[in-house]
Amino acid sequence: MIKFHNLCLCIFLLLCCASTASGQTDGLGFFSHEVIQDKRTGLELGTGKSICFDGSFELSFDIAFVPQQKNYFGYVVRIIQNEEKNIDILYDYDPKFGDKHFRVVLGDSYSHISFSVPGLGKTDDWHTICLKFNHPEGLLTVTRDNESSTEKVSFPEKSCYKVFFGANDYRSFRNADVPPMKIRNVRMKENGALRYTWPLNEEEGNIAAETGDRRPGTVLNPLWIKKMHRNWQPLQHFSVNGPASVAFNKEKGILYLITQDSLFSYPVASNKIIPAAYTNGKQRLYSAYQSVYNPSTKEIYTFSRDLSSLASLRTDSLSWSKYLDNPGRAAGYGHFNKYLQGDSVLYTFNGYGFFIYKNDIFSTRVPVMNTGQRDSTASNITPRYLAAVGADSNGVYMMGGYGNTSGKQVLNPKNLYDFQYYNATTHTFKKLYELRKDSEEFVFANSLVIRKEDQAYYGLIFPKNKFNSALQMIRGSLTSPEFQAVGDKIPFEFQDVDAYADLFHSPADKRFIAVTLYSPDDHSRTTVNIYSLYDPPFPATMPLPHPAGVEPAWWMAIALITVLTLLVSGLARLQKRNVIRSTGAPQATPAQFTAATEIVFTGQQRQQNAIYLFGDFQVFDSTGTEVTKLFTPLIKELFLIILLYTVKWERGISAEKLKELLWFDKSPESARNNLAVNIAKLKSILDKIDGCEISKDTGYWKIRATEQLYVDYMAYLAGARQTAPGRADMTDMAGIIQRGSFLPTEEHEWLDPFKSDISNDITDRFLQFATTTDIKEDPAYLVRIADYLYAFDPVNEDVMRWKCKALVILGKHSLARAAFENFVRDYRKLYGEEYQPDFQQTIS
Repeated sequence: MIKFHNLCLCIFLLLCCASTASGQTDGLGFFSHEVIQDKRTGLELGTGKSICFDGSFELSFDIAFVPQQKNYFGYVVRIIQNEEKNIDILYDYDPKFGDKHFRVVLGDSYSHISFSVPGLGKTDDWHTICLKFNHPEGLLTVTRDNESSTEKVSFPEKSCYKVFFGANDYRSFRNADVPPMKIRNVRMKENGALRYTWPLNEEEGNIAAETGDRRPGTVLNPLWIKKMHRNWQPLQHFSVNGPASVAFNKEKGILYLITQDSLFSYPVASNKIIPAAYTNGKQRLYSAYQSVYNPSTKEIYTFSRDLSSLASLRTDSLSWSKYLDNPGRAAGYGHFNKYLQGDSVLYTFNGYGFFIYKNDIFSTRVPVMNTGQRDSTASNITPRYLAAVGADSNGVYMMGGYGNTSGKQVLNPKNLYDFQYYNATTHTFKKLYELRKDSEEFVFANSLVIRKEDQAYYGLIFPKNKFNSALQMIRGSLTSPEFQAVGDKIPFEFQDVDAYADLFHSPADKRFIAVTLYSPDDHSRTTVNIYSLYDPPFPATMPLPHPAGVEPAWWMAIALITVLTLLVSGLARLQKRNVIRSTGAPQATPAQFTAATEIVFTGQQRQQNAIYLFGDFQVFDSTGTEVTKLFTPLIKELFLIILLYTVKWERGISAEKLKELLWFDKSPESARNNLAVNIAKLKSILDKIDGCEISKDTGYWKIRATEQLYVDYMAYLAGARQTAPGRADMTDMAGIIQRGSFLPTEEHEWLDPFKSDISNDITDRFLQFATTTDIKEDPAYLVRIADYLYAFDPVNEDVMRWKCKALVILGKHSLARAAFENFVRDYRKLYGEEYQPDFQQTIS
């Protein structure tokens, strides 16, 4: 039997490893020459106050440089001694220093210290730089990893310093030249003893916490590395004439946009769009065509689904092999998938057009490019479109889609979640598994990124029943049906064959690249959006904040060891239960509040006969199945109007008012028919929900709700009628609003008064409660309430003030300042002026 302390030790060691791994994705990135001076990044240690030392001290930090950049000139760090003298490390292109481009500057002169950084421009490896100021000997020693240089430098025994990384605007020492770099683990020692540490492991805000919470840093235009592993960064947004397609050069990290008259090259590392016109005139492109890049021939192939129309573009000469044909009915299917096996065979799969789903497989040899041949022997999967494929060396993985066995759109198509593997040697499909799904229905963007070494894939999913949709990346297994959402969501305007999304991975840049195309109506213009997410991507849900400088793995280790300790002690207590009962030991009194108290407002969300209007609109039927997807935008708006008018004013809404709100542009007869048809559709949906029906007994359309039905808006109104709500009442209301603001994704003019009334009532009600509550009694409770209220009023001064005070009471000073800085930034954006009270005045 494993002893308890040995088990704890194993857990401790494993989580230490996890802590080390997580450090690879921490740090602060710096906006550099790719943006204007006002947008470049700067870090000041100490937040406006000098850091003073008595004797010797040293400054060390880890640094990495973004590869494949044209310009690395700029100031890594500037140290200002006693407001008089600057000590700088900068990157200089002066050729007289050879390859040692990093120079140390003292005042207005070069020192004799210079060094190089191995792999600069080619890798993003981390290096450690340390500056040691030895006062007794009057020496400055600069160390890069294990290489050191020393120079005689005199400085007072007692000195105060300001430390800036990157850009700064401090008096005559201001600087806007910033190299493309990343910084982490900044440390300062005094006489050999560690005094300050800035891990730079934040994910948002303008505050860089110091582990002792004594001297936080201030960041200008932050680019937090951790955030770039969770939040997709918008890189480019532009429009081009006509339809367009995309291809990706994985080796060099270049995204290609193929248009009618030009090739747009986008090297991910440089974040620059490079347009170049074709040398042999315009190409005839069509919206259903797709493209793929062949690294062996350095060509881009653009083609139709059946490969009957296929041309190659040389990326060096920008010359097309031939002009593409106008796609006929057989070729004009969109949202098909493609796969280039090695450098010799091009395959296409699936597709949709003319109300038909396809499962044909076509192939052709390249660069010979004969007419595509249909592989009828392999076409045994369900016809579909909006599937995703990703290749390995022997074939292609295919996931999901939308279609049916008949291939006819009119015969009840549905979402598909089968995971198949197509063997390019045997020309056969093998079903690997059926994906386990417990969320709303979804389809896939065109490509999967396959990680054979991890037995994993990455793909983009989205609901196809919405125009204002969103892409969510998932990480799944090649062998089992589980998957996990990673990264946040990307906005995506989806309108069937007029929209397109794809996913790529650049190993050199260690980034995922997502592209969306939108070309509506006559396809005369295409809107292009490019996003990136750093690899490895973090889970979509954010962990709870942890104290600055302490890795989550440490807290996990402490939690696990604590749980195991309690478990063992609990088992021991079981043996003494009879003794305890016989002695009549008194029960323990409730524990006093501590900073680690977890606030839980409600139980699990009800999922039977339930309608939720706070946060995402959701409806669950009598079996607990979510039926939200059955509500088209029009039926949803019709339902919301009748429901809100019923609940708010208890009388419903007249047919004339409904026609005025929803069909004002229709003739009276057409509006009457539209109302009748959509009421019938709404009734068929509500029949699935017990205790919810629509009626017109009094001449007004109403929703009849019994006790079987839960509507969070009704629960909110019941609580709002409380004239003197207590703690329990406010806790119940917090359980409602913790889902989010009222119908945040619905934008209708008739809905605005409802939203305004609810927002004002909730904010006023909680502010009144806060004024009668001593913050010191339960600051964590008030912090959580403040976070919920921000969804209703993000620039409410009173809410911000009590949140900051509560965080200070909890000892989370850096989080308090970060909350204040975020409020100031939002206030400035909204009102165009600075918020006057400073942080100290706010928390006093």
